[in-house]
Amino acid sequence: MAAPSAIVVPPAVRRLAAFVVVVALALCAWQVQRDGERNAGREAAQQVAEEPVVTDNVPITEALAWRVVRWRGRWEGVPHLIAGRQEKAGLGYGLAQLFVRDDGARLLVDRGWIPAEGVAEVVRQIGEGGAVELVAQLRPAFGNGGAVALAGHGTSIWAAKTWPSIQAATEAKGPLVGVAGGEGGGRQAMEPPLDGFERVPARDDTSLHYAAQWLAIAGIGAIILTPAALRYARRILGA
Repeated sequence: MAAPSAIVVPPAVRRLAAFVVVVALALCAWQVQRDGERNAGREAAQQVAEEPVVTDNVPITEALAWRVVRWRGRWEGVPHLIAGRQEKAGLGYGLAQLFVRDDGARLLVDRGWIPAEGVAEVVRQIGEGGAVELVAQLRPAFGNGGAVALAGHGTSIWAAKTWPSIQAATEAKGPLVGVAGGEGGGRQAMEPPLDGFERVPARDDTSLHYAAQWLAIAGIGAIILTPAALRYARRILGA
């Protein structure tokens, strides 16, 4: 069998391939870094998943991140709405409200989902209340700190991931917000707001998928840069 003829890659194509390899590898590395950022909360939650529920009125600091707490206190102020939240097939809002602990500590709490239909009436009925026992998981208050709310349904409506802004509006500044639910994460409310949380959030592999795609693109560019690899590939394919 005759040896495959030499494959010549034009200089312009080689330069373009080299550029693609460099960019693709950089984007791959960035997505690997993003994977760590996306799943940092999950790793932190795993480390404290077996810790007991916090019942003492300790200061609300970063040390309590991802811990489950059970505190006595009261709901204060008008509930705020978080736009774009869905519960199975139902569209609606998230409901956030200020919780004031018996010792005066203030915590913004995600109380769960309420339906879009009749939302103004639900907000009015929830309102403030007497003494309650809050069970919630404390999570970092991430997001946009400069967001502006829209007025509607008798309250303020915020975009998702704007916890620092909602904290400022409710004077509950701090590193953490609460997500209401049962001690194991399950739902404890049988009527809106429907609460509940994942004690250890599911892993998010979105960035890893992107990283794999960019790595594959870099591999294709590397093959174009290496004529010997092209000849080998052609031999395998029987060309």
